[in-house]
Amino acid sequence: MSQRCRAFGLFAAAPLTLLVMLTSAASARADSLGGKVVDAQGLVVPNAAIVLHDRSSGDQRNTVSARDGSYRFGEIPAGAYLIEADAASSALVVSREIAVKGDMTLDLTLEIAGTRTGVVVTASSTPQTITEVAKAVDTVTAEQIELRDVFQITEALRVLPGLQVQTLEGPGSLTTIKTRGLRASDTAVLIDGMRFQDAASLQNDATSFLEDLTATDTERIEFMRGAGSSLYGSNAMAGVINIVSRSGGGPVGGELRAEGGGLGLFRGVAGIGGGSEHVNYSGSVSHVNIADGVRGRSPYRNTSAQGSVRYGVTPGAVVTGRLWGTIAKLTGSVSPTLTPAVLANSPSTGEVPAIPLPMDQLALYEQGLPFTPGNATYIPSQIDPDANRLSSFVSGTAAYQQVVSANATYRIAYQGVDTRRGYRDGPQGSGPFQPFSLGTGHFNGRTDTVQARLDQHFGSHTFLTAGYEFGRERYIAFDDTPTDPTETNGIRLSQLSHSFYAQDQIPLAGGRVQVALSGRAQLFSLRQPIFSDTTSNPYAGAIGNVETPNAYTGDGSVAYFNSTTQTKLRAHGGNSYRAPGTYERFGGGFGSFYGDPRLKPERAVAIDGGIDQWLIQQKVQVSGTIFWTKLQETILFATSLPPGDPFGRFFGYENGGGGRARGVELSAQVSTNRRTTAFVSYTYTDSISKTPTVGTGYFKVLNLSPHTFALSVTQWFMPRLHVTFDLFTKSNYVLQIANFGVGSRLFDFNGGTRANLVLGYDIPTAGAKRIELYTKIENLFDHLAYEDGFVGPGRWAVGGLRLKY
Repeated sequence: MSQRCRAFGLFAAAPLTLLVMLTSAASARADSLGGKVVDAQGLVVPNAAIVLHDRSSGDQRNTVSARDGSYRFGEIPAGAYLIEADAASSALVVSREIAVKGDMTLDLTLEIAGTRTGVVVTASSTPQTITEVAKAVDTVTAEQIELRDVFQITEALRVLPGLQVQTLEGPGSLTTIKTRGLRASDTAVLIDGMRFQDAASLQNDATSFLEDLTATDTERIEFMRGAGSSLYGSNAMAGVINIVSRSGGGPVGGELRAEGGGLGLFRGVAGIGGGSEHVNYSGSVSHVNIADGVRGRSPYRNTSAQGSVRYGVTPGAVVTGRLWGTIAKLTGSVSPTLTPAVLANSPSTGEVPAIPLPMDQLALYEQGLPFTPGNATYIPSQIDPDANRLSSFVSGTAAYQQVVSANATYRIAYQGVDTRRGYRDGPQGSGPFQPFSLGTGHFNGRTDTVQARLDQHFGSHTFLTAGYEFGRERYIAFDDTPTDPTETNGIRLSQLSHSFYAQDQIPLAGGRVQVALSGRAQLFSLRQPIFSDTTSNPYAGAIGNVETPNAYTGDGSVAYFNSTTQTKLRAHGGNSYRAPGTYERFGGGFGSFYGDPRLKPERAVAIDGGIDQWLIQQKVQVSGTIFWTKLQETILFATSLPPGDPFGRFFGYENGGGGRARGVELSAQVSTNRRTTAFVSYTYTDSISKTPTVGTGYFKVLNLSPHTFALSVTQWFMPRLHVTFDLFTKSNYVLQIANFGVGSRLFDFNGGTRANLVLGYDIPTAGAKRIELYTKIENLFDHLAYEDGFVGPGRWAVGGLRLKY
């Protein structure tokens, strides 16, 4: 298998390498684009942010209009571009398409912000306007993040349709995203278009680090729902989240922010950005310190740095570099549990109402003292004072991009992702399985990706993208103690892969119809696993002798836009996959082994169709989508395997049945004037598993609310005073809680309602500087949440000051 992968890689890379060698000598003519930015009355608009997107290469240039409203992009290659401009906190915007050839002039007239503006890249990996996108895509901008005063990426996404965001306790605690009724591992996370993953997690996804992703230097977040594996590979079965970093550009500017308040929170941010005709740069550092946390005993710290630099070597050649790193620490807790006294309050069958043990009695239980269960049906999470989650990651990307002509571009990129998680625990705490001494379990992952890609226009009806990716994943796990760094129970696993993908975008009927077809093949090559504390290795003979199944996928989409009625119809369908993680292939330890190198990738088929309707001169957008997904094959952990397993396993991973999810997504975006913007969404999801989720006859998918609703409204009462109100609610859901040796129950949890309120006031200053004073009330209605039985925070508030310069 390894030799076949290498042969495929050399065969595919050879023509691409030859093309690069033949075309890299071609020089793109240095053209330019300039003009003035004015408002509807013809008055010049200074300090307007202007973004120029190259439709072929995806390269992005940024600048700011001068005091006289003028702007200029110099030394750019000829070709098709999308240009955007906004001012007055995005209350005035414009979005245009232009073909640049020679030195051109284009004046931009800003209008009151509507809903049919903006450019997205995630749906096709190249820039598209909203009316061209044939897939279900929503965008959260940096301005929206600031108005809502959220610092976690997952909180910024919570308002969008199609997903459920769950944070078990306060900021920094375990967070999951479930898209369209599928599992947390079925949503891929990208950083600037390249996949972010934890190679040391069981499913090779990003879930282990979602709670640590902060909006440090984020320009926008794009969320595409539906099958995405043909473009983005493994784990993109339900959707794709693309976190786009700021690009810089224009005069030097940035922000300084400080805020503090409830939960003992302090947050500070310092950022800078700018650029010239050849160099754009942007970078920020943030620090979050929650000294108290939930119940005053669960502190959390997070320090992040994120930045990017773009250097134009020639008019058509660009080098970019991006880096994002985070270090975090969280005090842990013990999972909800049951005792015989609490268990006696509920019947042994059926779904039991989830009634938590009161806080005063929970405190007694944590101290090992007698407590009164009352009518409680379960014991919520307990603070574990000597348990900590220590985490860090670094994601870096370097890319070289060459515009060969107005119709051809190639890109070569490298991405390295290093993830580290340590779970430290000691004898303190109330759980039944506390260790005898303090120790740490380490889970470190490393992913290296090399990507080569060619984008080529053939006439006006074909835009072909073809690429190759080489990937290497490494899983490292071991134990040690704070006083003895000697590694024990060590496991080292690795696998390689070669991927080939292609996409054809076909505009028809004068651009009113957009068709896209794409596909991908991924081939795997396994390496010998290493188990440091055992001489037996049941997988020793598997390398080279076991056929490792490959992954193949493809999808298609079509959109039709009627400019007269302002209606877009869209449809998207295809299959997708999740490749087995290295632990699923070789996992084990302590003399037991669970992995199977013969595992097939998980497979899913999905279709969706929708309509986007713009009303009142594009001030209102109403969207609706119907979706259906079938998990054809998944990877399960079997508690009993058939006799004769070639690796001597009695239990472990195997391929098994899947399930299906279907539902409806509805949303509306309103921007009728410069002072009011609103976004509302509703999602209905119905998910069923093929295999029982509990016992032998219960097939309902656990921990999933059928109904979710979100609302976000911003109102400017005067030019400098604004208020933002967020509301999130979801219906009840079912979850199992068990205690080994005591019993288990199925609980009906209240999905809960949470509201947030932000008030901000801008203080006028000289020039382009701006000072904002703001306050935010979290959980306005003081609804004490018990997500999965974990205690969440009640009402709390923060206040802050932000200087933009």
